[in-house]
Amino acid sequence: MRRITITFLALAIALIAVAPPALAIETLEMSSAREAYLTSQAEASQAETLAALVQINGPYDNATGRFPWEVERWRPVVALYFPEDRVEWALRIIECESHGDPNAKNPHSSASGLFQHLARLWPGRAARAGFAGADVFDGYANVAVAAWLLEHGGTSNWVCKARR
Repeated sequence: MRRITITFLALAIALIAVAPPALAIETLEMSSAREAYLTSQAEASQAETLAALVQINGPYDNATGRFPWEVERWRPVVALYFPEDRVEWALRIIECESHGDPNAKNPHSSASGLFQHLARLWPGRAARAGFAGADVFDGYANVAVAAWLLEHGGTSNWVCKARR
């Protein structure tokens, strides 16, 4: 019994000796400081990304703050696939359907992605739009298929109705 106790103590001491310092207990102050730092990094990253998009695509009018960042970040992709006169319309649909979350999933149906395509219709539509095998949660494919669908089926495919 004494031998087992000594072996156990030796093992415990060895584990403590090699434990990394990162296992230290985080204080409330440390946690708050870490959270503030991560928030500032995320905000800086968003500002840098928007500035880069403006530099690449030219300025666009969002002075009214009509679309939140989660929707606005899709503007370059939407502008790539949708006709110029339908970009604002498409962004309003994205805001209404998914709030700009490419991983959005309707809890009451199979509707998924930015434009909330139905699971049973997605494979065929994606293939006809040139995105065969694409995942409905791929934001770029979701936008491209929605643009194709608008061209071939009109606006009746969406429950959210964005005014033209």
